[in-house]
Amino acid sequence: MTRQVTVNPKKLRPYDEPPKRRRALIPGGPDTAATGFLVAAALWLAVSTGLGVLAIALRIIPFDSSFPLLFGLEFTFSERRVDAAFINATVYGWLTNAGFAAVAFMTPRLLGKRIVAEPLLNLALVIWNMSLAAGLASLYVFALGPHAPLTAMSWLLTGGLATGALIVTGVFVLTAGTALRSSYISLWFAGVALLGLLGLLGLNAGLGLLSFVLDLPELTTALVSVFIGQALMALWLLGMAYATLYYVVPRAVGQPLASGGLALLAWLSWLALAPVSALAVLTDASVPFLITSLGAVAAMLLFVPAALTVVNLALTMQGRWSLLFGAGATAFAAVSLAFLLGVSLLQAIGSLRLVHVAVARTEWETGVFIWATYGAFTLAAFALAEHALPRILRRAWGGGLLSSAQLWLAFSGATIAGLALMGAGMAESSLLSQGVVADALGAGVAPYRVVAFLGFGMVALAGLAMVVNLFLLYTSGEPAEYAVPDASAAVAAGH
Repeated sequence: MTRQVTVNPKKLRPYDEPPKRRRALIPGGPDTAATGFLVAAALWLAVSTGLGVLAIALRIIPFDSSFPLLFGLEFTFSERRVDAAFINATVYGWLTNAGFAAVAFMTPRLLGKRIVAEPLLNLALVIWNMSLAAGLASLYVFALGPHAPLTAMSWLLTGGLATGALIVTGVFVLTAGTALRSSYISLWFAGVALLGLLGLLGLNAGLGLLSFVLDLPELTTALVSVFIGQALMALWLLGMAYATLYYVVPRAVGQPLASGGLALLAWLSWLALAPVSALAVLTDASVPFLITSLGAVAAMLLFVPAALTVVNLALTMQGRWSLLFGAGATAFAAVSLAFLLGVSLLQAIGSLRLVHVAVARTEWETGVFIWATYGAFTLAAFALAEHALPRILRRAWGGGLLSSAQLWLAFSGATIAGLALMGAGMAESSLLSQGVVADALGAGVAPYRVVAFLGFGMVALAGLAMVVNLFLLYTSGEPAEYAVPDASAAVAAGH
């Protein structure tokens, strides 16, 4: 009988072991940028809605205080500064991160190829959000001057935002530039929106630098500032809402886009009207009447691309109406379209000179802002997240209780808060025309503000529901595989 001897393998010495694979300092895997931007967007949504609740509360119970900091600086807490932080967190934090996520998610799926230099998008994610966080903090420390909220940050920090936007735009152009001659209408909307954002941020940074170096007149700064703010809404946010809705609806209902011709007409009319519509806010005696009149007419006509989009996407949903009764991407998109049409009507009415004179600088403008940002644009972003998150995280998820909570809380809250503040604006205008003193004016609009506070609290709960939904999706969702379509599949899906 032969005795078998077992020899233990010699333990490898440290220098004999194969080197471990090192992770890249900046992630570059597929969908890492889309994931990062959506997570950042969800966190900023929680921050922005919290600031919104605080901003409305300060209208009910005013509070103003300052605290000394180092180097002779002061932390100043006031209604105007909280308002500015709320608007910046909403536009640059929540909605812009969601817009960048839409670009990072849609582009490879429409084109059937990976994004060029995805690590650069992740670098832009860091630059954008670090610049924004520092910018929001600076709003409580440095003087705001004559700036509108979206241009109130330091030119250095605005330059950081412009750098992030430049990277995202450059990556998009490198990836999609050769395909823009095709009929990808979502890419056309996204491309113009990105260029608009980049140009406006560059103009804002330049305005800040000139103000710092040359001490520009306050009137010039104020006029350029309000133009930039309005143009950001019309070009960047509205453009990305259109891009997202034209992408999500055909895919969510599983049917091709009803009419490419209507989509192209909507894009052309939006492209022609959106930049001009921002001129409507330049209501000053130093601005020629012709310029503001052109802006007002363009703002009224922005109803046209909104109506074309609603008709086109409603026809796309035809035969799949049952999806509207759930809480999936289709339901979010449908409510977004309803808000989009409503906001277009409100802006057309508000552009009438008699109406504008009556409601300018009242709570009416805040109410319309809430309907636009937390109604139309937020629900479009929710539709994207509902469709995209299960696919980029590879989880089977969507349409549950938390999605229903997001839908109904956001819809009800934005509706109530917007209507209450618009009512407050009309009441404020009426009281001012009667020569009511400031104390009586505050008491007259207080009930409207209380209702708006409760309504926007519901929007804040919708933001919290999204954060919780995202956490549970990642931790509790069953693993699933989602194929990335090739270019032909993208065409069939209606892009």
